[in-house]
Amino acid sequence: MKPISKTFIKGLIAIIPITLTLYLLFWLAGTAELVLGNIFKFFFPDSWYIKGFGFVLGLVAVFFVGGFLESQAFLTRFNKFEALVIQIPFIKIIYTATRDFMSLFSSEQEGKFKQVVLVKMPTGNGQQIGFITVSDFKEFPYGFIADNQIAVFLPFSYQVG
Repeated sequence: MKPISKTFIKGLIAIIPITLTLYLLFWLAGTAELVLGNIFKFFFPDSWYIKGFGFVLGLVAVFFVGGFLESQAFLTRFNKFEALVIQIPFIKIIYTATRDFMSLFSSEQEGKFKQVVLVKMPTGNGQQIGFITVSDFKEFPYGFIADNQIAVFLPFSYQVG
């Protein structure tokens, strides 16, 4: 019976991430379609609406926000807004975790998150995968960190301890 349950578990491990990813993508597209499609219908006649406009408007909105963030004036306002959001206790946890995770995919942070390390957890004998963020502390004050240490980002460290 063990080989059957082991094979079943392997199948679950393969299928669940794919299923959750697809579900999340469809949910995100459906939500964008519902919300932004209704906004489109509010401003324009229903005859102009084509199914999928909400999703396309979502893509366009993301592109424009990215473009606006290239502007120093908009970036300053966005940083002020972000500073306000981070002051809200529960929202801070969700927002910073999401922002840190998304920064893993950013091409702007050259050199960051390029090296992977295995970190021993202080309690128990667990280990967690992390990414080296800073290995050269020359620009920091002397004594800030020991010579043989580095800064490591642990992606889901919010869930530890």
